[in-house]
Amino acid sequence: EQARLFNDPDSGYDILVASDAIGMGLNLNIRRIIFNSIFKFHGEDVVRLSHSEIKQISGRAGRRNSPYPFGEVTCRDPRDLAYIRQCLSTEIEQIDKAAL
Repeated sequence: EQARLFNDPDSGYDILVASDAIGMGLNLNIRRIIFNSIFKFHGEDVVRLSHSEIKQISGRAGRRNSPYPFGEVTCRDPRDLAYIRQCLSTEIEQIDKAAL
């Protein structure tokens, strides 16, 4: 329901606050991602988001077939910007094999 409201241009919902779960593939019309932090609590410890996680979350902004074909990514804390830029400019290593 929240995703539908956010995507409806007449709903009045212009801002979405989300956890890193936003990178899990919801099709949302997002123009800009602003990282509040590049760290998250991961069960027992606070860890920095990986390159893959930064790219996956950033990829929610600017999607083909959305009103915003090009997205913007930034952060609240200027000290995090270099790491975000590094993540976005680095290729993700291919995995050799996977199993279930």
